Amino acid sequence: MAGCAALLGACALACRAALPTLRTTTDVGLAAPLNVNSLLPLFNNESVGDTEINERLYSHLLWIGTRITIRWHKSLARSITVSDHDRRFLVRLRHWRWSDGRPVTAADVVYSFQLIRAFGFRYLDYGMGGIPRIIARIRALGPHRFVIVTRHRVNPRWFEYNGLSQLRALPRFAWKGYSAADLAARQTEPRLVRVVDGPYRLQRFVLGREVVLVRNPNFSGPPAPLGRLVYKMYTSSEGAFWALRSGHLDLGNIPHALYRARHLLHRLRSCYTDGGFGINYVTLNFRDPSVAFLRNVDVRRALEYAINQRLIIDVAYNGLGVPGFNPVPGNPPTYLSPYLRHLERHPGLMYRPARARALLRQAGWRRRRGEGWVRRNAQGQPLAFTLLFFSGSRTIVIAVDILKQQWRAIGVDVRLRALPFNLVLAKLDDPHGAWQAAYIAWTYEPDYYPTGEGMFNTGGGENYGGYSNPTLDRLIHDTNVKPGRRWLYAYERFAARHLPVLFTPYQGNIVKYSRRFTLAQAQSALYAVSCQPKPMGF
Repeated sequence: MAGCAALLGACALACRAALPTLRTTTDVGLAAPLNVNSLLPLFNNESVGDTEINERLYSHLLWIGTRITIRWHKSLARSITVSDHDRRFLVRLRHWRWSDGRPVTAADVVYSFQLIRAFGFRYLDYGMGGIPRIIARIRALGPHRFVIVTRHRVNPRWFEYNGLSQLRALPRFAWKGYSAADLAARQTEPRLVRVVDGPYRLQRFVLGREVVLVRNPNFSGPPAPLGRLVYKMYTSSEGAFWALRSGHLDLGNIPHALYRARHLLHRLRSCYTDGGFGINYVTLNFRDPSVAFLRNVDVRRALEYAINQRLIIDVAYNGLGVPGFNPVPGNPPTYLSPYLRHLERHPGLMYRPARARALLRQAGWRRRRGEGWVRRNAQGQPLAFTLLFFSGSRTIVIAVDILKQQWRAIGVDVRLRALPFNLVLAKLDDPHGAWQAAYIAWTYEPDYYPTGEGMFNTGGGENYGGYSNPTLDRLIHDTNVKPGRRWLYAYERFAARHLPVLFTPYQGNIVKYSRRFTLAQAQSALYAVSCQPKPMGF
């Protein structure tokens, strides 16, 4: 029997040793790679690079899949019971363990809420899902149950998908003695993530170079199919492409700008992602008096009508993308109204440059003889603004250059300025930041029920430009408290008409991966996207 036990042990070790190492970058299937600047959830800048690593280390209370439904078999929560007129939420937890073998408890989940409340407005998702403001009470009822009571009746789906989705178990015993401010200041310290409850644990972190994760043998959910995940930090899509070509990476995107060079990766397997549940848009600074004309909805409508979204998809994204005309994503179209679905199928209905010119004339912006092609108002002010965008992606350069040319055709002068990702975010997060417009992307996570709170309501934490409209505030509030999609449809129709931002198309991606890996293994290394096989030619 001892010999048999030894043999079984050797087999187990061999199986573990056989699990492969996959080398990749962040943002595969989504966008250009981003550096990892934080290891801690709740306190980082919520770039996809940071969030992708956080997701590997710490399990969410609710795991929302790519089809925007709760995947209970991956969630820390086992069930949720709603009572007291949609105010009381009783959450039962699975039996879960930390990587050091200790049990995960309801008190660990309550601790994550307490950190959010202590961090206050510095928490970037502040207000989304009502967290933490609408919580009247949260209390652990034992090791595997806790109750959370809201101050008023809520739409249960909204609260679960946008509020409870923000909570996770965090190791209060390991972070004992650290305040929220202390943790925010120590986001890159590996010793703070020695104890985790996700599918991987941290092996090595070198800021600006790499993050190495190894499989967590004590993970309580479905076991990870990879033994190690190595994230190499690249500053451009092109750099990651050539690393994939040379074999230094096992998984990566074909950048849209290098689409014609895809034959160089013909030995690799392919799959296609729809870019995840998100949108691209141009956010506008309504606080800046130098571009006060952007507060005029007719000017914004003119700018939107001038965008040929099909052209951007064909030229910048090589045909891999979908149009977008409102804040609710079309991939998947789970929450898209019939009217908006029709527009996305027929984007030419929204490309109306003649209507754009007419709107600008009505708003007092005219081309004057001898003053060039740029429109000016009665006071001689030119219709001009500067558009910031993230450096490091040729795809974004092409997309914003097309926007510039399309707006030039209706008499608007747009100056383009590329800045590093973190610098753009720093400007947007500063209420007094010096910027006029910025081309950015938004992935709906943790706000999976895309109602816009936090993004477009007055005072929202991610309402970068300070947009404020009492009707939109009311419509957003309706989606938060009233069950049913008709409230969501009313919100998205109003936003499409009044344009708190300018909406642009959303890109898909071709992902390439080494033949040493199965599609399931490649999929497990991706974050927030589903990768589907594509026909020959990719």
